[in-house]
Amino acid sequence: MGSLLTSYSAHAKRDHYEKWYQEQWCQEQNGDMDVVLKDKTRCDCITETHAVAVGFANNWSEVFGQSTNYSLQTNKRAGIVLILESPNDKRLWERLVNVIDNTKNPIDVWAVGDGVDSEIPQPYEGAATRVGSGGNCQEELPTIEMEKTGSSVKWLIQIPCLIDKTGTFGETPMRVIFGSKRREDGDLLFGVDDYSYVE
Repeated sequence: MGSLLTSYSAHAKRDHYEKWYQEQWCQEQNGDMDVVLKDKTRCDCITETHAVAVGFANNWSEVFGQSTNYSLQTNKRAGIVLILESPNDKRLWERLVNVIDNTKNPIDVWAVGDGVDSEIPQPYEGAATRVGSGGNCQEELPTIEMEKTGSSVKWLIQIPCLIDKTGTFGETPMRVIFGSKRREDGDLLFGVDDYSYVE
């Protein structure tokens, strides 16, 4: 019960709802609000250059993840509008910026609200590109080769700039070998036979 009251009282102190800041900022940027993306998530604001997540400073880690997902879904640069309601929130802005710096993420951050001071850059600009992306991955197309043996087929697919398990673009292209076999009913069964990084 105590945590519920604490949560309620913290929410009651808000000067404005998150939606209010979202509307103000997105309208100023001539952006589109609440755009439904391919994965059914809803991007807070999409501008000509950025896919943006909006959130209060205490939710900085949440908007960090959201903005990264929005960027991947839209092929736009990730952006965050971080709401600083008081000068005390600046430490949370610093924490977010520190994570962006240390992970070398291409995320730009705008700060809004009464906690913003003249020392905060507008926007704070993250890395120019993802580390190891080799620049513009759109220029490097996947290649596919097929090897047929009886009723089985092997596909060798090389995928440049594939996102690896760390959430960043791999420094080398990835090679994936898919195997397929046609069943008696005509359907194809697919599976990953092997994968490796191209040297």
